[in-house]
Amino acid sequence: MDNSIKRKINVFGKVGKIITTIIIVLLLVAEGFMLLGGVIVAAVPKESVTADVSGKADIKVDANYFGIDKGEISAKAGDINIKLGKVDEENLKMKLDENGVFNIDADTNRVHYDLWDALKLIVTGMIKIAAIVVALFFLKALMKQFMLCDSPFCDAVVKAMRTFAIALIPTMAVSSLADGVMSGIFEGVFSFGGGIDLVTVGFVVIIFVLTMVFKYGTMLQKQYDETV
Repeated sequence: MDNSIKRKINVFGKVGKIITTIIIVLLLVAEGFMLLGGVIVAAVPKESVTADVSGKADIKVDANYFGIDKGEISAKAGDINIKLGKVDEENLKMKLDENGVFNIDADTNRVHYDLWDALKLIVTGMIKIAAIVVALFFLKALMKQFMLCDSPFCDAVVKAMRTFAIALIPTMAVSSLADGVMSGIFEGVFSFGGGIDLVTVGFVVIIFVLTMVFKYGTMLQKQYDETV
């Protein structure tokens, strides 16, 4: 491989490894502060800090693009309805006017919060950060292989890339679950559960595709070396 290209790949790996290490350290520091906060919150009686939240909202929804039926709000795409979430019909007053617009008066439920809710958020946040840190360690290992390799088309790089892609799957699942828990804590008139982040899914798919490309490149590199 041309020395200039090899040097660029090695520099890319070195810079990526440094940046990944910095992000990991920052997340671990944040994890430490959250752990300290969680210990303090857990040691204090939950009723020492409480909050009761309620509210009112006036909402207008164009019936040409959105529909509300049996407590579900959906977006219309031709003959297809795409479910967006649920609404609390007990606290809604809906009226469809002559212009095809839903006029909605919403009164949110009176929601009671205490320190245990804060503790749930802290624990959920810690779990989510921990999952991200694990994935970043595998990314760091991949960057290290780029930093040390003579060619990116080698078994070590392919193995590190594949491991990183696999590590992203549980990270994505844990992150989605954590988002669902957080959403449940602050559930009001509209309640949305944890969903799958399509951007993350796409990123994982791209990494797997790149892994196959690099694996094929590695095979061609071996054949070339054997021929030479």
